[in-house]
Amino acid sequence: VPEQIHIAYGDQSDPSQMWVVWNTNISTDSTVIYSPVGTRILTMKASGVSRNFTDGGKESRTQFIHRVKLTGLTPGQKYMYRCGSKQGWSKEFNLTAMKAGTNWSPRFALYGDLGMSNAQSLPRLLNDTQAGMYDAVLHVGDFAYDMNVDNGRVGDTFMNQIQPMAASIPYMTCPGNHEQKYNFS
Repeated sequence: VPEQIHIAYGDQSDPSQMWVVWNTNISTDSTVIYSPVGTRILTMKASGVSRNFTDGGKESRTQFIHRVKLTGLTPGQKYMYRCGSKQGWSKEFNLTAMKAGTNWSPRFALYGDLGMSNAQSLPRLLNDTQAGMYDAVLHVGDFAYDMNVDNGRVGDTFMNQIQPMAASIPYMTCPGNHEQKYNFS
């Protein structure tokens, strides 16, 4: 079953694109089904790729990272989507395609240093995201403290903790000094 689902903007000059990324513990197809909000059936389909990721811990845990690029989205339109394959599908999430043009001001949550075990601001961020306060998140490094701890399980837990937010609005990142191990950057 897909987990650690997050979305990100595509090409900065094309508001009709959005990446959907998730992890599975087994190799599966990489598919997103989606439709504009208000339709009853997810009628659009996009396929992508997955790659094997083995962390550098003693257990050498392997996961599969799936990436699917949605194209042809209507700028500013809200979509519902699910990701996965016949081996299992995610629950349904909503995303909004980036608005086109320059006649709007994006609303960002901007932060760094968000740990997994002491993420005091996470409940507020999740509530604010669900209330529609932000168009995107910019997380400028230092995720989970640290993604590699316990053979990557701290990173897995952190990514699942942020999933309600990161699967709904683009979660844009840049690595910090805590992302140095096991190529988490």
